[in-house]
Amino acid sequence: MGDRQLNSYTLPSPDLAPENGLVLPHSFTFEQTPPSEQSPHQEGVTQTLSQLLIQHLRGTNSVVSLHPNPVYIEAASAYCYPDLMVSHDPRDWDCRHGLDGVIQYPCLIIDVISHPCPGSEKSGQFEQYRHIETLEEYVWLDPTQPKLNCWRQIEPGVWEAYLYESGDDVYLDSLSFLIEIEAIYDQILTR
Repeated sequence: MGDRQLNSYTLPSPDLAPENGLVLPHSFTFEQTPPSEQSPHQEGVTQTLSQLLIQHLRGTNSVVSLHPNPVYIEAASAYCYPDLMVSHDPRDWDCRHGLDGVIQYPCLIIDVISHPCPGSEKSGQFEQYRHIETLEEYVWLDPTQPKLNCWRQIEPGVWEAYLYESGDDVYLDSLSFLIEIEAIYDQILTR
């Protein structure tokens, strides 16, 4: 299937990610504003993947949320602005909850990293995301080439990392979704 597990580990502290050479996008506190625009490659990959996920999840009670809608991380008292999120949790589609357009209970968060990747994007994001108790997977994609990194929570506090590259089939366990990586990059590969 092309599912290459990098390693399994428990993330006890935020400084572990840079130690393992992982590049993690930057997060924003509630005082900060979301990024204004995506690059054409970021936008193309995000749009293609969102369309594929919407099609896959059609007929389910899942919510697919796109940038710039935020995720609120209660444990960190922070809003972050991932490129794409999916939630199965009814609390995210209950309008009475009072946070219109804000996701609080995602099962999947996807970030399309920017290039060149600023130094500030290398820390903090996954450390904050992993405090979301409903989060099952965190993914980041390279917008310029077929390369996808996935962190999958296999038990509380224990995450496995997977790397997918050109020619691989990508499996998102949180959605029971299997797709060729080239389908995600269709818009940039055909340019």
